[in-house]
Amino acid sequence: MRFSVIIPAYNAAATIGDALQSVLDQTYPPHEVIIVDDGSEDNTLEVASAYEELPLLLLHQENSGLGNARNAAMEVAAGDAWVFLDADDAWLPGKLAAAKKAVKQHPQTSWWYTPIYEWSDQGLRKRSCPEIRTVQDFIAYNPIVPSTVVMRTSLDFRWEEDRNLQEDVGAYLGLFHRQIFPKRIPEIGTMYRLDHGMTQQLEAHYDKVFAAADKAHAQGHITDALAALYRVRKAYEAIRTYKKRGDQTSVNHWRSELQKAATTARIPLGLRLRIALFT
Repeated sequence: MRFSVIIPAYNAAATIGDALQSVLDQTYPPHEVIIVDDGSEDNTLEVASAYEELPLLLLHQENSGLGNARNAAMEVAAGDAWVFLDADDAWLPGKLAAAKKAVKQHPQTSWWYTPIYEWSDQGLRKRSCPEIRTVQDFIAYNPIVPSTVVMRTSLDFRWEEDRNLQEDVGAYLGLFHRQIFPKRIPEIGTMYRLDHGMTQQLEAHYDKVFAAADKAHAQGHITDALAALYRVRKAYEAIRTYKKRGDQTSVNHWRSELQKAATTARIPLGLRLRIALFT
């Protein structure tokens, strides 16, 4: 099994070394590591090029966004499967070995995801990661981040390139609309860095994810109720994050948003319990 590791990078000099070291530490080595420098203004490529032990392919493009960078790498990848890693995240050493096992065990499956550790100054915390069997499962529990995703290169898939939209949400919903669901690899494979990148710019992030969900709704990929459920889920996430930051004004705002969305959403029991417990 030949894995093409895809790493989009923009001004990532401070973190890409951790990402690449985690690839170098894999117990099953990658076929290639494609880094797309998305118009960085720092020494991202200089840091990356120091990892000579890896089979690196370094690409450079004008700043065009994460979706465009990942798509550009997919177009030149020579492996049997794409494995995505953001430049501010890292993998545990068994990530690719577990992916290899899963791909061989499930020849009819096109893509997979792994559980994650949330990674912060407080250490590592396991995030809940249920199986995705329906669109509602994905929207209610939101377990997939791009650095967990493994995809066969035969899958017809592209990340969203409109920079006003979050690049992953609508792309996944498009797959679900076509009844192409992923399998969960049980082993935790990724350390997802918090308070960095999009997690630092929450309001801009929420604008993009809601715009992506609205587009999927307009395309008929999700129903009115699922669109409302998505707003409930993201409001719940915002409340938890702002509570940790001690920002009561934002907590109150997102509680109001959650209450409005909940009037038309069908909220599964598991999410209802989390909302009651943590908000």
